[in-house]
Amino acid sequence: MIKSIAENRWVRQIAVALGYALVYTVLRPYSGGVWTVTAGLRLSCLLLFPPRYWPALIVGECAAIIPFYYPMAERFGTLWVIVSSIPPMLVAAPIVWWSTRKLGMFPSKRTVKLKALLICITTLSLIWVAMGYASGLTAIASARALHHYQWIEIPYAVLGKYVGILTIVPLALAFKLRKPLPWRAQWDEWTKSRLTLDTAMLLLPTLAVLVWMYRDVSVDIRQVIQMAMFLPVAWLTSKHGWRAAAIGTTVVMFCIFIGNAADPNLGLVETQAFIAFASTSLFALGVRISAQNAREEQEQLDAQAAVKLAQQGLYACEVRMRQTAQALEQIGGTLQLTQTRLLNRFKHMLPLAEGQTYFKQVATTQNQVYRLAESMHPIAWRERGLPAALGETIARSLDESGIAYRFQLKGRGLSQLSSSVHAAIYRFACEAVVYICEQQEWSSVAITLRGGLTNGQQWATLRVEGSTHPSDINDPLYTKCDSRQVALKLGTNGMGIEAMRDHVRLYDGGLHVRRMQGNIQITALMHDAYESLREATTGAPARELYIR
Repeated sequence: MIKSIAENRWVRQIAVALGYALVYTVLRPYSGGVWTVTAGLRLSCLLLFPPRYWPALIVGECAAIIPFYYPMAERFGTLWVIVSSIPPMLVAAPIVWWSTRKLGMFPSKRTVKLKALLICITTLSLIWVAMGYASGLTAIASARALHHYQWIEIPYAVLGKYVGILTIVPLALAFKLRKPLPWRAQWDEWTKSRLTLDTAMLLLPTLAVLVWMYRDVSVDIRQVIQMAMFLPVAWLTSKHGWRAAAIGTTVVMFCIFIGNAADPNLGLVETQAFIAFASTSLFALGVRISAQNAREEQEQLDAQAAVKLAQQGLYACEVRMRQTAQALEQIGGTLQLTQTRLLNRFKHMLPLAEGQTYFKQVATTQNQVYRLAESMHPIAWRERGLPAALGETIARSLDESGIAYRFQLKGRGLSQLSSSVHAAIYRFACEAVVYICEQQEWSSVAITLRGGLTNGQQWATLRVEGSTHPSDINDPLYTKCDSRQVALKLGTNGMGIEAMRDHVRLYDGGLHVRRMQGNIQITALMHDAYESLREATTGAPARELYIR
């Protein structure tokens, strides 16, 4: 029943009207010409609530201001009460609609155009001041209200509306543009954020000391203190963007204007102008910094996407090579069977020596096809995994070239690495072995593969080491290694150090080469591929500033 009542649109309209009237009534005693904070509440509600709730907001404002003006009917007249009771939100609603539709203030649901927002704020400040003077002209005592400060009341009133709007509207935008998460998750994220910690540890204590000093000093010193209040806000803005500026300027304005009901004068207008300029500049600077941070984050995401695409391309090549190797083995087997049957069929028609020659050619062809398939994708890798390929395929190739080989497997979690990382490790091992064999003559080659898990990220290190022992070199049975034959057997591309380093970087790793007398070590670190990438957001044009 309660849920059905809450879903009733009329109940929602009444709740919005009563809620706005209550908040307006609470803020009204603190709102004056020097700081019209109710103007900020008014515009914030128009920005937060959909247009279908605007009539309820207008009704709520009428309910809040009529009881305030009605008792003054005997002093200023009924016409003044009627004109003054016109809710400013009734005039503001078309301006907000025009800014949204014509100026594109909301290009998307989670984007605000800064230029259109500032135009809207300035226009409303001027219009609301004009409404106030229009109602004053209808008062019976308007002639007595004119005094020698009349010329300065216009900037005083406009700036009061402007700084009042900047007090609340940025916070309202921060609420509107928050991440679409459950309330509990949003609360946890906000309480654990770096912005909250910096605000509590730096901004609030600094402002508390400055406010304590502000109350008991001269006017000139107060201006200096007011400027100093914006320094921690500027630091937060440079670090956290426009949300920090929104929180900081709001707190500073409350510290300066709360309870300040001074009459309009030149010094007060200068203070208002400085605060308006500082708040607007910090807010625009924060928007620019947030945009730069978002652009850098997007560039990182694009780089991750490019790396992911390259990884997928390499793995797709490995899959095709595996399929081709299997097809070659099948073709080789079929070819051998066919040729053997033909030779057996016609062997009585051939001389014995010629028949043996044909059988040798069939065996050689079969061996070449097998070696080609083995170089493309070893059968040990397909059947028993990466350790078998490193321990058997490379060992057989080096053994045929007269080089001793040793393979060690350490650590844990290698089986949990993705197939693309396994392929990258094997191809890198083959390239590193061939590169080492090209440098000089080695008597032995050792490969050590280690896996591990750090902070939830799987990784693997591969060390390829070539070493020379003088006793082996002087051995008359020692034969020199032909690196071209090794490269042909392992199916390598002849990568250099820089090419291998780029290969490792695709997997968020690094390459280190260490050369010593009689020894060379090539060590590579690779991380597992990213499981997922965040969605890319469409970037805003560079000439416009957008609040996100």
